[in-house]
Order: sequence, then C-alpha cells, then structure tokens
Amino acid sequence: MMISSAFRKEMSQTEIGKTINYCYQCGTCAGICPAFRVNSNYNPRRLVEDILLGFKDKLLNDKNIWLCTTCHLCLEVCPQGVLVSEMLFDLRHMAVAIGNIPENIREEGVRVFNTGLNLPNNPAIARRRTKMGLKENLMTPNVEVIQTILKEVGFPKLIEKLPEEGGNE
Repeated sequence: MMISSAFRKEMSQTEIGKTINYCYQCGTCAGICPAFRVNSNYNPRRLVEDILLGFKDKLLNDKNIWLCTTCHLCLEVCPQGVLVSEMLFDLRHMAVAIGNIPENIREEGVRVFNTGLNLPNNPAIARRRTKMGLKENLMTPNVEVIQTILKEVGFPKLIEKLPEEGGNE
C-alpha cells in the first residue's frame, strides 16, 4: 500500500475536504454510525484515517465507501466539524471515474436509464401503495427526457453497459 501525501492534499483542497485536517481520530463518527453498528467492516473513522494517510488506491477500491447510509449523523456529532459523509461522496465520485462501481449500483443506474425509475412498478409495490391510500402505480416518467439528460452529463460512459446513442438496451 502506497502512502500519497498528494492525495491528502488533493482531498483537502475542496471546501468539504479541508475539514479532514481537523480530524483527531476520536471515533465519535463510528460511535454514532448506523452502518457500523450493522457491519463492523465499515468504519468511518478508519476511512478518514486512510484519507489522512493518503491511501488513495486502497480507498478507491474499498467496497466500504459504498456502505455509508448518508444519514449524516457523523456530521452532526463530530466535535471538529469533519464532513465525513460528504467526503465519502467525493471518494465515490473518484471511484466511479476510474470504473470502480459496485454491480448493484451499476444495475440501478441501468434501470433508471432504461425506465426512468429505480424500482419499476410491480404488483407488490402496487398493493403496498393501495394499502397506504396512494395511487396504485407511480406516474411513468418521460424516459427520453431522462436519457437525454443522463447522456448530456456522461452517465452512459460511467455505467458502461448503456448505449451512448439511441434508445434503450
């Protein structure tokens, strides 16, 4: 594992990332984290430590960066104001840029691209919605508009399994 002081510097040059320099590894973020309570392999304090140590390659290939629930409790309790969950978004963006994206998230992206919905309408969802007093099915989005926007921002290249031009897969 290679330590990269350049990576720590790169991370700390953004408004969000500069807060990393205030972390003194107290562990308050881990203590409040619901994901850590369920999966001890996910530890926000250790992820921050890896940023501080400059373990860029390790972090961008670490499946744990995808386990944050984005509840932002860590932001609320950090005595130093370190924006832990926000930095995880940055790490995820960097990981996607080099092609490291979990298959389940890639599949969600493909579904959104093809249908405009992450969870397409199905009988089980329709029954639950009816029980809750909601319309049985969600309105069907305009898939062409969604695809146009996603193509404009380069989404098909990030997901790889989507056509760059044309319609659905």
